[in-house]
Amino acid sequence: MTTSTELGFRRTRGLDILALACLVLIAASLRPAASSLGPVLSEVKDGFSLAEWQTGLLTALPGLVFAICGIIAVPLLKRLGLFTALALSCVAIVAGVGLRAVVTEWTTFGLLTILALAGMSIGNVILPVYVKARFPHRPTLGSTTFTVSLGLGSMLPSLLTAPLADSFGGWRVGLGFWLLLPLSALITWAVLRTLKSVPILSGRGTSGPVTSGPGTEPGAQRVEEPPRRPVFFSPKARYMAMFFGLQSANAYVQFGWVPQIYRDAGLDPFLAGIMLTIVTFGGLPGGFLAPQIIVRNIAPRAFLVSFGVSAVAGYTGLLLIPATTPWIWAILLGYGGFAFPAALALITSRTRDVSVTASTSAFVQSSGYVLAAIGPLALGGLLGLSGGWQVPLWFMVGISALMAVTGWLSAGPGTVDDELAPDRPHGGTGEAGTRETDRGTEEADSGTGEAT
Repeated sequence: MTTSTELGFRRTRGLDILALACLVLIAASLRPAASSLGPVLSEVKDGFSLAEWQTGLLTALPGLVFAICGIIAVPLLKRLGLFTALALSCVAIVAGVGLRAVVTEWTTFGLLTILALAGMSIGNVILPVYVKARFPHRPTLGSTTFTVSLGLGSMLPSLLTAPLADSFGGWRVGLGFWLLLPLSALITWAVLRTLKSVPILSGRGTSGPVTSGPGTEPGAQRVEEPPRRPVFFSPKARYMAMFFGLQSANAYVQFGWVPQIYRDAGLDPFLAGIMLTIVTFGGLPGGFLAPQIIVRNIAPRAFLVSFGVSAVAGYTGLLLIPATTPWIWAILLGYGGFAFPAALALITSRTRDVSVTASTSAFVQSSGYVLAAIGPLALGGLLGLSGGWQVPLWFMVGISALMAVTGWLSAGPGTVDDELAPDRPHGGTGEAGTRETDRGTEEADSGTGEAT
């Protein structure tokens, strides 16, 4: 395993705590620009006199921007290095979130929203690389902190933006309040870098490629490896991208349509909103539990399949008896939401070298968010064509079943690194690679147990 010295940063207990605080603040900054808009969307629409298509465009932006901008994250990381790339991510979020709260033209508002989402997209891809590099001996701690902070960054704005707007003078205050998170993250990140506790993985000033994995001893001379194949050639990476995209499609559909499904079934708007709160709350315990199970390799295949099975049950309940024990269907869909932190934990646990982690993170998220953007659009189209919820909900049952299948495939033994090694047969890891991976996993689990 690559040491702290080899990665080029200092570590003490105090610096580790500060590094963890940076992780919390940056991860929590990667959702509010999107999740704070929904609670005051009606007020924003009235404030700018938006047409329906303009409002729809604003709600569709997260998936589209995440898919497009995720592609540039790794080249940016290689060009600028980890510190500058994540600092740029925070700056974009601060500028986008802060300035859109004061502009008077909806076009400018939309462009600033895109800027904030672009910063979030870059952070989505690069932050798992920071987790992998900065907490190599505490992977469970790093992954859990990352996913829980993401969940809080999504949940708190959805709960607090409307009360803030009501209490402090309107939707502009409610939206602008959330610049405090990325601003705090940027300041803490700068302090951490000043103390030389940020790993420099690439960019100017790097003294060669950074590698990690079994067999790398402190002080050992690094051996240049033959170039790997592009990450697309890894079947595991493709399955992970499909799993990530299908679970994201589920999430976007639930955020946008679950309240309306319940309202059309006869529930009042307040109770329908509570059902959505139950669904979204699942991300918080999932953020604690999913990384623990994935990183420690505790029956990960069965765990990921259970998310799809639970979502199938939830959508079937909404299809057949939505108004009968509606909270049961919401709980089942909420458990299916554990898939998001599990998908992020897979990226770090199924890669060894930090450069492979970066490439896999970019590929999985950028291609996965394409599916995430298509899902809600397809559901809306089916709803318009069929005139009811039967066909759209059967569609979501199928999506959830596919999520279970791709979860089983993506959580199998082996790593993306093995499948991309130049001496591997095209499209597979091989028995030797699986044995080496299993040995590496056992060593990682042993190290995790000692650290925790």
